[in-house]
Amino acid sequence: MLHVQIPGMKLARKITIGLTATIVVVMALCALYLNSHTIDLYQGDLPNVEQRGKIARTLLQTMWQQGEDGPARTRDLVAAIEGVEDLVAVEWASLDAKPGEKEYLAISAAARQMLTAGKLVSEIDKNHADDPVRISYIPMAADNPAVLKVTRHLKRELSFIRTTQTGMLMATLGVVLACALTALFLGYWLVGRPVQLLRDRARRAGAGDFAGCLKLRQRDEMGELGAEIDDMCERIAEAHTRLAAETEAKLAALERMRHAERLASVGRFASGIAHELGTPLNVVSARAKMIASDLQQSPQARGHARVIGEQSARMTDMIRQLLDLSRRRSTRMGAVSISQSVKTVAELLANIAAARQVTTEVDVPASSLVVRLDPGEAQQVLSNVVLNAIQASHEGGRVRVSVDELRAAPPVVRSGPEGQYVRIQVADEGEGIAPEDLPHVFEPFFTTKGPGEGTGLGLAIAEAIVQDAGGWIEVKSERAHGTQMAIYLPPAAGTHVAQVESAS
Repeated sequence: MLHVQIPGMKLARKITIGLTATIVVVMALCALYLNSHTIDLYQGDLPNVEQRGKIARTLLQTMWQQGEDGPARTRDLVAAIEGVEDLVAVEWASLDAKPGEKEYLAISAAARQMLTAGKLVSEIDKNHADDPVRISYIPMAADNPAVLKVTRHLKRELSFIRTTQTGMLMATLGVVLACALTALFLGYWLVGRPVQLLRDRARRAGAGDFAGCLKLRQRDEMGELGAEIDDMCERIAEAHTRLAAETEAKLAALERMRHAERLASVGRFASGIAHELGTPLNVVSARAKMIASDLQQSPQARGHARVIGEQSARMTDMIRQLLDLSRRRSTRMGAVSISQSVKTVAELLANIAAARQVTTEVDVPASSLVVRLDPGEAQQVLSNVVLNAIQASHEGGRVRVSVDELRAAPPVVRSGPEGQYVRIQVADEGEGIAPEDLPHVFEPFFTTKGPGEGTGLGLAIAEAIVQDAGGWIEVKSERAHGTQMAIYLPPAAGTHVAQVESAS
């Protein structure tokens, strides 16, 4: 047998059953009381019958004793009364009548004795279940055998009692059914449904889903409980988000520490290489210059010597960049005008941009924006980023460099306060950086340039300098739509433009 369980109805069903049982008991007691009261009224009619019988007997006796024609007139009156009502039959009987005679009284000895003593007798004849009757025997006098027999049909009274009992039963059933349905509906709407929503919400929260809210519109305890659960889930979600951000920041800090350890190892290794390869490279470079300058050598030999000298210089430069990246040099921190630095770098790289047929556009504010940084490092950061943009551009492309000041918050991995920052944006119109390569653009030796165009150390050095100054670099790129790099640096507080310009 299939058993269907309606969710959220267990408590509502229990409440409905309890209320319905209480209502059934109360209505049953009321019905019993009303039924008993009706029967008591019915039975209480007996004294009234006896009283009316005594009055009738007095009247009939008085008429019976008035003259010689009194008995005849009395019988005529009784005959006239007999036809007045269908449910009441009145006839004469005699205590002296023998069995078989018309006026014979078929009553018990005790009733006969009471009639002989002049007492009224009333009894119910239940031989006819469908139509029971009440028979009242009214004696005329103690010494008179004449008895007035009044037969009253009880069909109307019994019909009233049955109708009353049926009405009470139907009313009880109607009240019980209405109350049960009302209790069931209210139990589901006010208890079952909110409990089901609270249960589902708790299950989602237990599974880690704190989104959404119940929004119970009930202004009762269930509504208050739902609002408290919503507030609790919001607080847990905020704590979860905060914990995830802190965890991510800790992991990023740990990764930076490991990266620093790797750079330190690279620095020690590079220092050893510099000492081991420095002298041989100097010898190779010097001999290459001698061969290249010896006119007695063939042009081909002098060309090879120049190539050897160029590659030796490139190797020396690479070793120097490794040393700059892995060990901290002494810096001269000072107030630097970013606007002036951007213009200077654009002029220095103008020949390279022109050779690649790339247009450089500079947009700096009229008032100088000042940061606290080593002037040489500032120029190195801007040169690396702008040169990257020029090399990534197609022929006829544009590189746009703009400077502004805004309020910004550092990325989560840096966990710094929100504040005012100077932003240098460098945008190109090249092929862009592949999504899988974006996380690696600041790693040492990572490059997507062609052979001979870079060593993969420029952006790594630039990021290290910017981070030491309290800033960060953001990279946005889309394939076939170019790349945009934004350098954020904190402004130098209390530094005037005039001082910067005079220092430069």
